[in-house]
Amino acid sequence: MGDLKPELKVRHIDFQFPDDIEFQWNPGNPYWGNFVNYATLIAPAFERYFIRATRDAMPAIRDPRIANEADLFCKQEGQHSKHHLAHLKMLVQKYPGLDDVRRQVAESYEKLYQEESQSFHLAYAAVIELCFGPFASFIVENRDKLFIDSDPRIASFIMWHMVEEFEHRNSAIDIFNHVVDSYWVRLRTIPRVFHHLFQIDAICRQGLKDHAPVVAGEVGPSESIPFLKDIPKTSLASLVYHLCCTFLPYHNPNNIKQPEWVSQWFRDEASGMDMRDYYPSVAP
Repeated sequence: MGDLKPELKVRHIDFQFPDDIEFQWNPGNPYWGNFVNYATLIAPAFERYFIRATRDAMPAIRDPRIANEADLFCKQEGQHSKHHLAHLKMLVQKYPGLDDVRRQVAESYEKLYQEESQSFHLAYAAVIELCFGPFASFIVENRDKLFIDSDPRIASFIMWHMVEEFEHRNSAIDIFNHVVDSYWVRLRTIPRVFHHLFQIDAICRQGLKDHAPVVAGEVGPSESIPFLKDIPKTSLASLVYHLCCTFLPYHNPNNIKQPEWVSQWFRDEASGMDMRDYYPSVAP
């Protein structure tokens, strides 16, 4: 089992998503703006699925440290789901048909929960959360290429989410190892996890094409993959390497170095700074 990090902190940051935020909130890199909107279509159901799997496994957790970690992990994920849902409601106000996409994603995760076992759900969470550690570090390190001329209210919200994903990068695998403790179960779950994610991807991309119109001369709302085009190849190669490492039996999330920007975010938040428009206004 990986070494536990210092106790997670549950932060209640009052992010706001008023109507004056544009659907395309990141015109300097609209592909990244689209990717964040796409992720917001998935996140509320995705996060609730992880919370449900963890809460249902709590009776099997005998180690008080892991039980506490699991509880705080759920509370952090609950905050993520809450704010992504608020962002999603703003997107739905602009394009009401996107609510049907939200419903389809939620139904897919509900069906998955009913059809699969507890060990599968915990493995699903572990597989994805292990990937989020290197992905969050990658986003932080390349923030100047991704958040270009962005609305600081959305940028700050996403950076908070990335910081906390990095913070709890051990949680899901620690819970899985404590309750299931089988690398083989995790390994054989990986293809099914990505098969399900491809189904979710198809729902969201088709929904964006159907319900979010393309404005002449602008990047279509369903186009997001090119957001990586300006990222240095060395950074992309490092991301791929660290993502591949997450599938190995001996992978330890603690080996991923915490970016200094993340450390500064923690210090500033602890000092009482208003984090709602922290990036890029305060900490570029």
